[in-house]
Amino acid sequence: MRAYVARTLPECSPILVCNRAPREPDPAGGGFKRGAGGVITALLTLAEATEAEWVACARNDDERQMAANQGTAFTVPLLNSTGRLHYAVPTREQYDMYYGVFANPVLWFIQHYLWDLGNEPVIDDRIHQAWTDGYVSVNRQMAEKVIKVARDAPRRPLVLVHDYQLYLVPGLVRKALPEAMLQHFVHVPWPTPQYWKVLPKPMRDAILEGLLGCDIVGFQSSLDVRNFLLTCEENAGLQVDERERAVFFGGRVVYARHYPISIDVSTTSRLASSRGVKRQERDLATWRPQHLIARIDRTDPSKNIVRGFIAYDKLLRYHPELRGRVQFWAFLQPSRQDVAVYSRYLRTIRQTVGRINSEFGTETWLPVRLEIGESERKAIASLKNFDVLLVNPVYDGLNLVVKEGALVNTTSGVIVLSENAGAHEELHEHVLSINPFDVEATAAAMYAGLTMAPEERRRLNEGAREVVRSNDITRWISRQVQDLRDLVVSPVRSWAR
Repeated sequence: MRAYVARTLPECSPILVCNRAPREPDPAGGGFKRGAGGVITALLTLAEATEAEWVACARNDDERQMAANQGTAFTVPLLNSTGRLHYAVPTREQYDMYYGVFANPVLWFIQHYLWDLGNEPVIDDRIHQAWTDGYVSVNRQMAEKVIKVARDAPRRPLVLVHDYQLYLVPGLVRKALPEAMLQHFVHVPWPTPQYWKVLPKPMRDAILEGLLGCDIVGFQSSLDVRNFLLTCEENAGLQVDERERAVFFGGRVVYARHYPISIDVSTTSRLASSRGVKRQERDLATWRPQHLIARIDRTDPSKNIVRGFIAYDKLLRYHPELRGRVQFWAFLQPSRQDVAVYSRYLRTIRQTVGRINSEFGTETWLPVRLEIGESERKAIASLKNFDVLLVNPVYDGLNLVVKEGALVNTTSGVIVLSENAGAHEELHEHVLSINPFDVEATAAAMYAGLTMAPEERRRLNEGAREVVRSNDITRWISRQVQDLRDLVVSPVRSWAR
């Protein structure tokens, strides 16, 4: 992959910009441990393929202390090589406002359509201060770090910015480095122009102007591209070319493209065959029911976990013959428990499971097996062995769990997939599609998956697997690299500091 990128990309110095570092300080061992999250997994591959410098935010005391003790640039392990990590170091208060008050939940809730608009949000002094002293300030600090790294680079910089925390960075970098090549990839859904109006106009205008500092803005789905172009046109009054998927801004052309993110097929397959996963499978075999419904998720309201349990409740009511023969295994990773709405959601999950188990359970059968924790091996064991995998987010940028499940499943399992997950665009022909709000339809889809003829189960299972194998992480990277080559202005031959 690295050889392909070297051949295809214009001569440049890549800089990858992300809120999280690829590796985090390990206080116990004194070195680094793997950064958390599916986005980091994909970006490690991207950083290694492009040989990019990595700019991240010092998010906690451990990272701030490391930056204070050793300076703000480090050599860190990636996957099969090393890379350079550069920290921007906001204060704890600035970071808390930027991330804990504004990016989460305000932006996250907007981009996943999660606000109860009759009551929330209330854009008060706290939010305005978090925008100015948090989001704007940290984005400016990140941009300043990128500019410094770029000016020290030997060639024209290629700045690859990632996700909703850093929307202002491209515009700030563009002002300082007009000849830089800039791309921003948005990992979360891009909502309609009307929903963006939850934000006050100065904030939403600044977000658009920041993104429009790019040459290319990347999204997960074609719907996100259309919504972005509509937002530029309707909310900012900009000229848009829908056929070319382009916006005209500041005398430049900004392209919008979709690149659905994916998984590393070989790495995931090796993990699925590992001894650790096989140990988890042996444990699973000691309690596995005749029919296994599974879900692997973070306890995030956007994942729609409670409605999934409500649908399962209906499945048991409508099909009593399944009682004692089916179990719903939910292996959930706790998410953002320092945010009140997330901790309340986890309590609701536990309460819903408790009610179902109390009403339907017997001395020998538990309808729902709920586990809260983190174990990559246990998650993969679940994905290898499901009969039905429920993935029903309210909205999701893509959802990599569904791709992992499609790749590793060995039981001709059927995927029940929300039409609002970004992955639905690629996989809709090989899954049972549902409206995530319709618990009746979700119950019916789970029943259909459990009772489907074996040959039909195999057909769906194999079709989904082939899509993932064809559209793997390498294709995600190569499509972006090709567009940078084809769409961005030909490189400047010498990079003048």
